Amino acid sequence: MGTQMSSKMDRWRARGPVVASLLAVVIAAPSWAGLKLDFETPEGKVEVPNIEGADVLTGEAVSLAELKGHVVVIDIWATWCLPCVKELPGLTKFQEEHKEEQFTYVGLSVDAIETADDVKEFVEKRELNYPVFMGNREMMQVLGRAIGRGIQGIPTKIVVDRTGHIAFFVEGSPAVSKADHEEYISRLEKLLEAPIPEDTETALAD
Repeated sequence: MGTQMSSKMDRWRARGPVVASLLAVVIAAPSWAGLKLDFETPEGKVEVPNIEGADVLTGEAVSLAELKGHVVVIDIWATWCLPCVKELPGLTKFQEEHKEEQFTYVGLSVDAIETADDVKEFVEKRELNYPVFMGNREMMQVLGRAIGRGIQGIPTKIVVDRTGHIAFFVEGSPAVSKADHEEYISRLEKLLEAPIPEDTETALAD
């Protein structure tokens, strides 16, 4: 493990037990390669909480509330998470292919806030075509409560349907195996087939 990565991880450990638990799973992430991922759904009909931040690339405000009627994938990731980084080309490709269908990835980086400039450089270099903003402990807690089990590792994807409800979430990278990737894409495409609600005033929780 390089000095730069160790330094970033040390800064994150200092930010509390939630982050420490994330790191524990990320370190073990290669074991996902031999496992079938679970595509889980929260109990009941759960609206996604509104989270917001500033796009690291443009500085523009990003708010889930502004994406009413969209199918949204909240991708919780980090620049030092190898499975997260490996799947980025697939994410950008899907975004490009489906942007006209009101589909949006929202990247939520759990890199240390002090490295925001590094994240911006990374996003620019990788030519990510969707908004990315810096996450924090409070966001992880809010999203964790919404899915009913906490954010236990990265990458984690929380998928929101056109009505603003959590359709499913998955911990781990679907890109690791062909079967998981096909199931993930199939689920997204089914959500995209749903009509855009005429009244999206209450599509997302405030």
